[in-house]
Amino acid sequence: MKRSDRLIRMLRQNIVIFTVLAVLFLLFAIINPNFIDRFNVLSMVQSYVPYAILALGVCFVIATGGVDLSIGAAMIASALLAGRFHQLGMPLFLVIPIMIVLGLLIGCLNGFLVAKLKIPSFIATLGVSMAIRGLSAIIVSIPNIIFPTNTWFNMAFSNLNGFPIGIIWLIVFAAISIVVIHKTKVGRYILSIGSNEEATRLSGIDVTKYKFIAYAVCGTFAGLAGIFYSSSFATIVAASGNGIELEALAGAYIGGTSSIGGSVSIIGTLLGSYLLVVIRSGLNFLLPKLNLDFNSTYVTYVLTGVIVVLSILFDTLKKKKVEKEDSKIIPKKKILVSGIISATLVVAMSVGMAFAIAFHNSKQKTIAVISKGETHAFWRNVAAGAQKACDEGGYKLLFRGPPTETPENLPVERSLLQSAISNRVDGIALSCIGEGFSDLLKQAKEANIPVVQFDSGVWPIDYESLVSSNMNPIVSSVLNDNYGCGQLAATRLFDTLKTDIAMVDKYVVGVITHDETVSAFERSDGFIDKFNELAKSDPLTKDKEVKVELQAKPDSTNQNYKNALDYLKEEGAKAIFMTGEPVITQIYDAIKSGARNKYSDITFVGFDAGDGQISWMEENDKPLLLGSIAQDSYELGYQAAKQAIEAANGNKVEESITTPGLWWDINNYKELMERKIVYKG
Repeated sequence: MKRSDRLIRMLRQNIVIFTVLAVLFLLFAIINPNFIDRFNVLSMVQSYVPYAILALGVCFVIATGGVDLSIGAAMIASALLAGRFHQLGMPLFLVIPIMIVLGLLIGCLNGFLVAKLKIPSFIATLGVSMAIRGLSAIIVSIPNIIFPTNTWFNMAFSNLNGFPIGIIWLIVFAAISIVVIHKTKVGRYILSIGSNEEATRLSGIDVTKYKFIAYAVCGTFAGLAGIFYSSSFATIVAASGNGIELEALAGAYIGGTSSIGGSVSIIGTLLGSYLLVVIRSGLNFLLPKLNLDFNSTYVTYVLTGVIVVLSILFDTLKKKKVEKEDSKIIPKKKILVSGIISATLVVAMSVGMAFAIAFHNSKQKTIAVISKGETHAFWRNVAAGAQKACDEGGYKLLFRGPPTETPENLPVERSLLQSAISNRVDGIALSCIGEGFSDLLKQAKEANIPVVQFDSGVWPIDYESLVSSNMNPIVSSVLNDNYGCGQLAATRLFDTLKTDIAMVDKYVVGVITHDETVSAFERSDGFIDKFNELAKSDPLTKDKEVKVELQAKPDSTNQNYKNALDYLKEEGAKAIFMTGEPVITQIYDAIKSGARNKYSDITFVGFDAGDGQISWMEENDKPLLLGSIAQDSYELGYQAAKQAIEAANGNKVEESITTPGLWWDINNYKELMERKIVYKG
């Protein structure tokens, strides 16, 4: 095929997706011009680069007629292991090649399984994905890997003084991919394998070798993506990036890379990947504007699935006409027409954006509450309290959070915060899942948007960065009195048990924390300090030996909380304080499964609310759940939004507000449910 024919074929392949991109940009910009604000554009590009790099790499595998489901896990595993080396003292400039090599090794493993052992690519790469996620978590052995922020590492791969430097790297990688695919023997043989593997083999080409190379290249790109991911998202956990491999595949398929192999569109893959980013970001602007209370992540999943299916259907139909089209000579006139259409779309998009900015009406006063979760009853109560404050203050509430309160949703929460800043809301209340928000909060400072931290608030590493750079937008802190809550739990438990303590020489009390965050240790410290104080001061127990045993567990995997319970049982614990709902859920499940008699001599005290604790209390049977401490989530949301409103109005705000915990048990839980403090869900 002539060069001019390939050019027109490429234009025709990408004209549809380019048109869709232009229409979406126009739509989102007209609805809210802040969609094309430089902060939002920067955020979109930063999140786009690692996805697009993964998509470029997987194109080599798709070209052979295969698929690689391990690229997301390879990216995260490379970042995790290299980040662990950095935390142990390795310089950053050595961490970078480690990520690339780790990705390459994973790609080679996939290539060996698929090309040499003839295992179907879907099965082989799925197994590798699961294995390396688990193995990397075991090797790293700590919950979070934290990469540095505001260093040469970030400036080289993420944000160079406000410019998304990653896009330059992406263009370089795309150019290299185009050359390799279309101008080298390796690329031609890879495409030949995808078109007709048997014919390629019969022509004397080593199919095994070039399939292996395709997977090795794909793994290398995954390692490269790990560099850009970790430079943009400071906190990496083993579960980060779940589903990112599917989005990379979707970007390639949407962009015109054939799902059955033999045909690759590098430019189309870049456009397809960017389309998904635009949809995700645009929905954050569109849904609140239309007063649609949908989680934009879920809506993005729906649209992505539909687009992928339609793209593959279109590709299948197109394949039926390939031979006929290849036999035709494409007139130069058609090349000119396609070029004119593309140029017209570019001009139309630019004019439309300018029109949107010039004629957009004034926005309603808005307070954004960005939480750690959205669907759990605790966060729904926070939203209800925030809504009351906004109604009183005459503000619109924009309440958003990730689908679940888990560290792997950190990029989702960052995206929601970025959207709020780009939307130029009047004030923000923020509760962070983890580290990695200092760069966005500095943007809030530049935009003169006051921020109120609430619940767990902003994590110390980010807060210190804001203060040291004199770019701290946080005007108020609305936090739970976790230490006081722990003290309240200790007081209630001691009053119930002090007679039993007086009857023995030694009494063991256990504490199981739900994670290793500041709030968890504040609860456990408050409990331990108060229980020891009461035991030493009460006349009945002051001469007795009271031991409080702490079991700190980072997460709920591998039955960690159940294991902590069994350890405390062996130590002779007669009472246990559980600092969070995840602990209680796992322990109650163990009790319900038939272990009730094993723990019948232990008295439990909980924290938070939820169905499990209510059911446990209503049983009124041993082992006994004496009661629990509830955070006033409604008041927490109310005060956080209220302080944000006061700051947005230019009024003086309270620097720190602490919401107390409340004791609830079988006697008062129905009353507290009516007050939205105790909840089901």
